[in-house]
Amino acid sequence: MKTIAIISPVGGAGRTMLTAALAGLLTARRHRVLAVECDPRNVLALYCGLREPAREGLVSALTDSTKGWGDAALETDDGALWLPWGGVDASGQLPDARHMAALASTLYSRPRWLREQLSYLDLPAHGVVLVDAATWPSVHAFQAVEAADLVMVVMPPEPVACAALPRLREALRTSGKASVYVANRISPASQLHTDIVALLRDTLGLALSAYRIHADAGIPEALARNLNFILSSPHSQAAHDLQGLATWLSSWVHESSAKTADGVA
Repeated sequence: MKTIAIISPVGGAGRTMLTAALAGLLTARRHRVLAVECDPRNVLALYCGLREPAREGLVSALTDSTKGWGDAALETDDGALWLPWGGVDASGQLPDARHMAALASTLYSRPRWLREQLSYLDLPAHGVVLVDAATWPSVHAFQAVEAADLVMVVMPPEPVACAALPRLREALRTSGKASVYVANRISPASQLHTDIVALLRDTLGLALSAYRIHADAGIPEALARNLNFILSSPHSQAAHDLQGLATWLSSWVHESSAKTADGVA
C-alpha cells in the first residue's frame, strides 16, 4: 500500500478535484483506492454524491477513542472508497471554533496520528491511499505529509502560490519525502499562466510533472450536476491530462511497491 498526500500552498488550487478524479482513475487501473479527507471543510464527499456534510468520518477516531472510522467509508459505483472528515452534529452543524482549536491542538501533539490510523488498513501491495489535506501550512497538511510515501503538490497559476513555494519546498526537503508538483487549471491563452508554468519548470526541474491540468469549465459544472467529469467529458483536454497523471501515478505505485518487496528503501 502506498499513501499519496495531496497538498497545496494556497486554497482553491483544485486539490480536492484532483483527489476525486484520481481515485476513480486509479481504481480503473486495478488499484484498490481509499480517498481520505484530512480537511475539516468536509468537501471531498461531495464528489462521490454525498450532498450534506458527514457526521462520521476520519475525525471520529480523534474525538472518541471508542469509535473507529471503518464504517464511515463510502463506496462509489466504480469501486473506490471515500472517507470524509466528518464531525458534523445531529443538526448538521460543524464544531465551533473552540472545538476546532482543541482538535488541532490534539493533532499537533500527535504528529503521527494519521500514519497510525492508516496502518490499520488491509490494502493490497498495489493499493493506494489518497489523502486530501487542508491548505499548507496547517496541522492537517503536516499529518498528511508525515503519513505519505509521496507528496503531490498542486500548484495553481497564481503569483501567491509561487511566493509560498520556497518555504514549502524546504519543508518537504527537510521531511525527506518524495514529491511531485502538478500545475493545475492552466489556460494556454493566458500569458500569466504561460509565464508561471515556465517559472515552475525552471525552479522545479524534473520534480514538475509533465502532466499539467488544463482549465476546463466542465469540471465545476460536473460537480454541480453530480456527474463524473471524466465520464461526461472523456475527450476534453483536462480529461486527457488527468488520465496521463493517473497513469504516471499508477506506474509509480507499482515501481515503489516492487522496490519495497525487494527490500530497497
